[in-house]
Amino acid sequence: MSTEEQSNDHETGDAIPDVDPLTAPLGAQFVIQQHHATALHHDFRLEMLNPERPVLVSWAIPKGLPLERGLRHLAIRTPDHSMEHATFSGRIPEDEYGGGEVRIFDEGTYELVERTDDKLTFRLEGRRLQGVWHLIHTGEKSGRDQWLALLSEDLRPKGEAPPTANPMLATLTGGAFDDPDWLFEPKWDGIRAIARCAGETKLISRNDRDVTVAYPELRDLHRQVVATEAMLDGEIVAFDEGVPSFQRLQQRMHLRDDRRIEQIKDRIPVVYIAFDILSIDGRDLTSLPLVERRQILEEAVVPSEQLQVSPITDGDGLALFKAAADQGLEGIMAKRKSSRYQPGSRSKDWLKVKVTFDADVVIVGWTEGEGRRSGSIGSLVMAVYDGDDLRYVGNVGTGFNERSLKEARDRLTSLETIDPPFPTEVRSSRPELKRANWVEPALVARVEHRQLTSAGRLRAPSFQGFREDKSPRECTWEQLEAEASAVN
Repeated sequence: MSTEEQSNDHETGDAIPDVDPLTAPLGAQFVIQQHHATALHHDFRLEMLNPERPVLVSWAIPKGLPLERGLRHLAIRTPDHSMEHATFSGRIPEDEYGGGEVRIFDEGTYELVERTDDKLTFRLEGRRLQGVWHLIHTGEKSGRDQWLALLSEDLRPKGEAPPTANPMLATLTGGAFDDPDWLFEPKWDGIRAIARCAGETKLISRNDRDVTVAYPELRDLHRQVVATEAMLDGEIVAFDEGVPSFQRLQQRMHLRDDRRIEQIKDRIPVVYIAFDILSIDGRDLTSLPLVERRQILEEAVVPSEQLQVSPITDGDGLALFKAAADQGLEGIMAKRKSSRYQPGSRSKDWLKVKVTFDADVVIVGWTEGEGRRSGSIGSLVMAVYDGDDLRYVGNVGTGFNERSLKEARDRLTSLETIDPPFPTEVRSSRPELKRANWVEPALVARVEHRQLTSAGRLRAPSFQGFREDKSPRECTWEQLEAEASAVN
């Protein structure tokens, strides 16, 4: 395990310099560098005096300084470094020892409270950490000088109440545009999720469900975030030949069985693409303008295979939209630079520009298949809520494969009902509804389509998959009609 980056300026030696704590420099510095080497760890460094000059006495702490009393974290004594190293932040080439990204996690001053041969007690006054810790020497093991780090007293001020996990929503607009007051980014065709990163990662869907269990490769996102805690907004995305694929992702989003998840995660890997940050280190960021939140996000996240930051284009939406269309993407997002984050609200400060159109609909029934689909599902009956009533918007019979047909049949069987969702005059006017089998309005599906017809039906719908991150009541005629009007 690599626990210390290679440096040409380090001082060799294993022992703490012979320091009288009363003569340690006033306002002595400390720094914690988050080091994404072969194994992630924190390099903890204290300024101390040796007979010649100040040095940074250093430990590698795989789990970082503990932030709760009672926890004991391993700390490995490493070579001293010169004071210049306290400001190092950047990338060490992968082919060098300790290769990887180094970010400053915290820095400030410290007071050496107590020192014995086997124990250091110190008080930190940093940007993120304030408190008293112990480092206790436990001896040599496997050639490593081992210590234990313990929290004695947490003096951090109580943080602000975290913002709600309800994502801010965008409004569909008719076309791309250029504007220096706006940022543009790809629209990711995945599952919206808030990532709560605080010693562990929890992924919360739009309907406030914890979906972390379905994506085990995303459980360590917090280790890629330079913060004691943070709340990110982003999308869980699966790719197919470099293009986001909701259909591939749909094969994973409903799984809860650990064995099944383990079997499929290597075949259909996912990545979390972050595009906003709501809080960090107990500080609510939602009142800040987008450009400031983006800067904080980019400084806080160390990208990896599992965690990426959505790229942005400043002002040039037309070129990005053309690139999105050429690459087969769903569309682009346009976000006003000055926009505040409004949890749970749909705002015109965030706009979505679609290459293709999709809609989320409630499945209220199905029809029997014919020909090659005999004995299976022929089509699904779609509806959306118009006030408290369900409104028919068509049937969808394309976009299925054998797996999705079987999944649909399995899901619908347990929801069967004899009560039709539409009044008699609607059912009698549509031949395809006269032979429908009805189900409770509990399932939401995503369909691609070519706009609304004059009769209020989805034109040429194609099934993309079921989704559990949205409730049936969120599928409304008002939203469907508004999106249709926006592009006409």
